[in-house]
Amino acid sequence: MAGTGSLHDLMRHYDQHLARLEDLRALLHEQLAAATRLRDARAARRRTAAVEEALERMDRGCYGTCLRCGALIPFEQLRRRPQRRRCDGCTETGQGRHEAA
Repeated sequence: MAGTGSLHDLMRHYDQHLARLEDLRALLHEQLAAATRLRDARAARRRTAAVEEALERMDRGCYGTCLRCGALIPFEQLRRRPQRRRCDGCTETGQGRHEAA
């Protein structure tokens, strides 16, 4: 029964992961609502599109993966900017500097 503890640990980590995803989904919906209230229509469309793309990636199961290097984006980075598409490392290299992180 040595594997039972490991299975329980895996399930606990999985449950934590799902809870974090739900927290991030809630943040994205808050940002979507805030974007619709922006006075600058162009900025509102850009921000709305970025948030909707993040929600779509979440639904497809590829949310939280850097589009440049393929690494998982740390939760703390996603908490700061849940619609981000790149990790801090790839954003700092200048790749996609004009593109939303």
